Amino acid sequence: MSQISQNFNSFLVNISEKWQKKWAESKLFESNPNDTEKKYFTTVAFPYPNSPFHLGHGRTYTTADIYARYMRMKGYNVLFPMGFHYTGTPIITMADDVAKGEKEVIDIFKNIYEIPSDVIPKLSDPLFMANYFKEDIKQAMRELGLSIDWRREFTTIDPEFSSFIIWQFNILQSKGYIVKDTHPVGWCPVHNLPVGMHDTKGDMEPDIGEYIVIYFESEKGVLPVATLRPETIFGVVAIWINPKVTYVLAKIKGINMIVSERAAFKLGFQIDDVEVIGKISGSELTKLKAKNPITGKEVPLLPADFVDPDVATGVVMSVPAHAPFDYYYLRKINYHTDIIPVVSVEGYSKPTAVEVVEKNNPKNDTDLKKLTELVYKTEYNKGKMRDDVLQYVEDKYKDKLKEIVGLSVPDARKIITSFIIDNNLGTKILEIMNRPVYCRCGNEVVVKILKDQWFLDYGNPEWKALAKKLLSSMRVVPDEVRKDFEYALDWLQKRACARTRGLGTPLPWDKKWIIESLSDSTIYMAFYTIAHKIRENKLHASQLTLDFWNYVMLGKGNIDEVAVSTKIPKNIIEDIRKEFTYWYPLDMRHSGSDLIPNHLSFFIFNHAAVFPENLWPRGVAVNGLVLYEGKKMSKSLRNIIPLRKAIRIYGSDVIRIVLAALADMGSESNFTDSSAKAVSDTLKRFYDISSSLSQYKGETYGMEERWLLSRLNDVIKLATPLMDQMRFREALNMILFGLLSDINEYFEMIKAEKRDPNGKVLKEVLEGWTKLVSPFAPHLAEEIWSLLGKDGFVSIETWPTYDEGKIDIKTELIHEYHHDLIDDVKAILNVFKGTPKIIKIYVAEDYKMKLLKDAIEVLNSGGTLKNFMSTHKPKNSNEAKENQKIFEYANSLSDYMKKLALYDINEEEVIKEGIQYIQYKLGIEVKVEKFNDEIKKKYNKDSLPLRPAIIIE
Repeated sequence: MSQISQNFNSFLVNISEKWQKKWAESKLFESNPNDTEKKYFTTVAFPYPNSPFHLGHGRTYTTADIYARYMRMKGYNVLFPMGFHYTGTPIITMADDVAKGEKEVIDIFKNIYEIPSDVIPKLSDPLFMANYFKEDIKQAMRELGLSIDWRREFTTIDPEFSSFIIWQFNILQSKGYIVKDTHPVGWCPVHNLPVGMHDTKGDMEPDIGEYIVIYFESEKGVLPVATLRPETIFGVVAIWINPKVTYVLAKIKGINMIVSERAAFKLGFQIDDVEVIGKISGSELTKLKAKNPITGKEVPLLPADFVDPDVATGVVMSVPAHAPFDYYYLRKINYHTDIIPVVSVEGYSKPTAVEVVEKNNPKNDTDLKKLTELVYKTEYNKGKMRDDVLQYVEDKYKDKLKEIVGLSVPDARKIITSFIIDNNLGTKILEIMNRPVYCRCGNEVVVKILKDQWFLDYGNPEWKALAKKLLSSMRVVPDEVRKDFEYALDWLQKRACARTRGLGTPLPWDKKWIIESLSDSTIYMAFYTIAHKIRENKLHASQLTLDFWNYVMLGKGNIDEVAVSTKIPKNIIEDIRKEFTYWYPLDMRHSGSDLIPNHLSFFIFNHAAVFPENLWPRGVAVNGLVLYEGKKMSKSLRNIIPLRKAIRIYGSDVIRIVLAALADMGSESNFTDSSAKAVSDTLKRFYDISSSLSQYKGETYGMEERWLLSRLNDVIKLATPLMDQMRFREALNMILFGLLSDINEYFEMIKAEKRDPNGKVLKEVLEGWTKLVSPFAPHLAEEIWSLLGKDGFVSIETWPTYDEGKIDIKTELIHEYHHDLIDDVKAILNVFKGTPKIIKIYVAEDYKMKLLKDAIEVLNSGGTLKNFMSTHKPKNSNEAKENQKIFEYANSLSDYMKKLALYDINEEEVIKEGIQYIQYKLGIEVKVEKFNDEIKKKYNKDSLPLRPAIIIE
């Protein structure tokens, strides 16, 4: 699987074990209140232990840990705790799969996760499974080097935690934020349970949307045509029916309707008393005609395999003017009909769907889907109802619909929808818009209208306003996902918060219900602050009353009375309260981008509801998903890599860097073998240099040493604000790859000088580098820190600060100039015919450098050629041309060249200072001389400052 050197790989694994053990023994990451230090409290979404961690799980935990380690080095008292999510259906469903002997699940456990054969049958017990995988995940977190305070660990079925959840729900109910109501939810039709994101395969949140159903009458019954675009009803030329599907005649809302079999089943969850009367084949239906209720026009029923009987009613209207599928397939079956445009879009000479199909010539349904999205979006944003649309309307409705003429598509859609409903010409039904979504039990999720169900009322205006206020005060990383949070807070309405199946806490006032998993995991971060205190003091769940939690979390109530009623000594309650108030509010919450529409938004809502503003969370950081070799990890692709296995192959420091620091936070991260090898090779080079430090006996402190120390301090100066902003990719590029490149370059410079590297300077650089890389590769950093003769842990050293006095911009610019000069010579050598013996570099006359410097100063102050000429009045036309040439040249220079010219350098001396390096890199003798008229005549060349004439002989 990997090309990484097995020796270095084994070394990385061994030192990881060594330092993890030392951290644990020294209790390095156990955090306690300390009033002399600033605190930083960070958490990550705790995992469901229903399978081991795979590579994709590692990213969020590692980004959180990198920042936690960085903040620790910045002088913060950092708390990074961890717990485990047992509640809900994920664990029970997975255990059920094992009990049923599901081949795919057993195969993955056995052959991908390498779970022993004798353990697998025991996983059919949900609690055994949860505890078994909890320990495995915990070990994976340790092996990954996460700096977690494990004293605070808990599970969501611990009785003590349940008492905390009961307190939370009592507060929400007392504020009117939990209601008993009728509301649509995603629903498992087998287990008869509401289904949210964590109850589905692939963690898909069911997205419930609305179809408008319009009643077309036929001799066999009403055909309820389902559409998302009721404004196009005037342009219907036919109805599509799937000829290969069985339809049913069913009494729905007291009307005999013809729908697909699946539609009748699904509608039964939304509408009471759906009664199937008989069956009819799709092919039989295509012999019928049906009447458009608004236009009064009869249209044929046409066969179409593309009609999905699982979507809405399985009956679809054909509007070829505005639906690419319809126009394409009508042409394909050679069905000739009038095209009836009802929406006009500026810039289109033909009906929109007709024009895009003819222009793009789609080959298949995938192409048609893309064109459909284009047409729908274009017409929604730019479309207007045509002036002649009323000609298609039955006389009795014309007056009622006259206001739609000239309206935008969104406005017309609202009016027509209301008209259809008000006149009993149709109805609304609900559908899972991102279908198919599957319950973890394997059955497709449907929409159910739940009655007498408990909901968290996220649509409550007062609560929504609070949540938005909280979001506006929060730091969001990366900032571009703030709009996704704003959308989610707006969009969220009622959400079922209780189930009848699964592990969890009973609803306090209606104990037949269990609080569902995304409702009990919203403010649990507060529980981390005191979980270990409850354990240390052997407090029983029965003592953790509502009064106890009110006092500890909100400071409400009389402590003397709380101590008496709970039988908890007053000093213990005070100590627990102090621990909470020290750590709260939460400073940063890390999670994946897929949790923005649910968990992370619920986290914001519930904090806003339960806690005062001073305890609201201060930040949330979101990262993208992880790909493996460019592909999403999935069971079907067999490309799931267990995290612990990956750590054994690559070493945890390599895994950490590739997962968390080779892509921007908001982007997907692509774990590849080649990127792992590149990181491993770079870490190995640093280790090799560090372990060879005693061999470097040089004491010379020249330009090369000034340059290297300048580069180190530059990196510290530039990388630190990037770390503050969690721009880990940019920071790591400088720290790991950039600094190694600089050290390698230093060795090249020294080699050219034929002298030993300066060991003292190298040690200073390596000490700085070890601190800088410590948050990313903590195990190797500890090993190198020890190798450098340092005591203690680099993990708790102070983050390096730059020394402005050691940042030598001039030296850096000169070295960059040497590089450019070498590149220019190489470019000429590439086309040189013969064997070069000497390279002559002719630098421009001193007065030209003075002119260039003045031109740059004029440009930097916003001046023009006119300003420059007024300062340097030319004596003749030749001088004027030369001045103009210098000014235009100055304008074309790169920023670094402009900076170098402003240093008043002597170009000849600058080149001579690096002559040994230049000759070493080129392998040819180099001579430097001043340019003059004689050289110009001899070679017909010109020389400009910082762009000397180069002659090869």
